[in-house]
Amino acid sequence: MDISIDAPTRTREPFTFTNFFLMHKGDLTLAFSFFIYLVSLAALMFTHFKTSSEIAVSMAEAALIGGLCDYIALKMIFERRWYLPNSGVLPRNRAKLIDGIAATIENEWLTPQMIGRKLSDMDLVGRLGTYLQELDLNDVLGQAGLERIISQAIDYLDSPEKRERLERVLKRMLPKTVTRIYAVMSRFGAESIGARIAANLRKRLPELQNDPELRDTIESAIHEFGIQLHDPESYANQFAQRLIDNLVRRTVESSRGQITLMVRENLARLSDDQIRIQIESKTRTHLDWIRVNGGLFGAFFGLIFALSRILSHNGPAILAHFHIGM
Repeated sequence: MDISIDAPTRTREPFTFTNFFLMHKGDLTLAFSFFIYLVSLAALMFTHFKTSSEIAVSMAEAALIGGLCDYIALKMIFERRWYLPNSGVLPRNRAKLIDGIAATIENEWLTPQMIGRKLSDMDLVGRLGTYLQELDLNDVLGQAGLERIISQAIDYLDSPEKRERLERVLKRMLPKTVTRIYAVMSRFGAESIGARIAANLRKRLPELQNDPELRDTIESAIHEFGIQLHDPESYANQFAQRLIDNLVRRTVESSRGQITLMVRENLARLSDDQIRIQIESKTRTHLDWIRVNGGLFGAFFGLIFALSRILSHNGPAILAHFHIGM
């Protein structure tokens, strides 16, 4: 089994301001923080609103620091940069990442037992019966396919060894009385019943290649077999159930370790950039909220620190003013 893992294809969505914000919310938060920092710094330098400007500058500075640190942290996860010590967490731990993903998939997410239960719950016998009931030989074989099967049957009957094998099968299937009669007749030089049937088939098969009733006969037999597969009491259903159960059990047993191997082999084919693109494409929208929250909480803590500085510098005057007011 070979499942290829390709780089994701990016579908272009229609442009809306909502989509644009969601795709670039981290960059927009950082740009907005920088803009507020410039405006508040200008207000602090060129206006008389010193206290409010100082608070705004402190909030913008903290938002910028929080957003930039989170931006650098995300860069360190996905990319290697010489100016960022120990950056490239995913590329540097590629082998551990691949082994961890493969082991998690087989041991927790897609265990052989889960596969076996799912296959058992799918009613494969009933699905096979439905397929056979609706089978059209034209779609499956076509005229050329049917003629090829008949030609193979003719070649089979041309072989003496295979004719003898067919005779043995026919002897077991036919009533014993009939086979005994032909056994007695064979002592007088008459052909055995198996040889007669085989010879008749050999003679008739070429004539059946273009027989329109042959296809209908075969289809009717297949459709009837499909109907029997839906009957739990029928021998066909019980036989098919045992066959499929054994097949599922052997498949589950042989799949142990194969899922891990398959995932590991497919991931090993990918380059570092392809792995980064796949993970980043699935997580970038969510990880950008880290940058947004870094800016928001940075601004909040910047406000707290600015207010604490104002209180520490002007605390006595504020307390005195409050005392006079009392």
